[in-house]
Amino acid sequence: MERLKSPQQFSQVYRQGKPNFGRYVVISALPIDAQVSRVGFAVSKKVGKAVVRNKIKRRLRAIFTELAPTVVPGYAFVVGAKRNAPQAEFSQLREDVYRVMEGSGFLTRTNRCEGEDNA
Repeated sequence: MERLKSPQQFSQVYRQGKPNFGRYVVISALPIDAQVSRVGFAVSKKVGKAVVRNKIKRRLRAIFTELAPTVVPGYAFVVGAKRNAPQAEFSQLREDVYRVMEGSGFLTRTNRCEGEDNA
């Protein structure tokens, strides 16, 4: 999975993509002509100061690194953190991202978090 870097790429996903809402994140997705998916992270200053915003981005990057093998190729994603994201534990944030991605059909197969009881 590659990264979105330029402001033009983010703008295109925001303008033409479809937003999918979770409790702590909003994931906008846009189909692209590529063999891989691309992801970018957007955390507003409304979420908190730089230390808090960077912590959220590190957590989201870690979650998407975990998800990468199961993400459907050919999409550009922008993951935006909601204002309540800093209050979420890592496990809650991960579960929210999984739920939004799964519910929107962006995962090829279910890759549940390790250690969860699926009984």
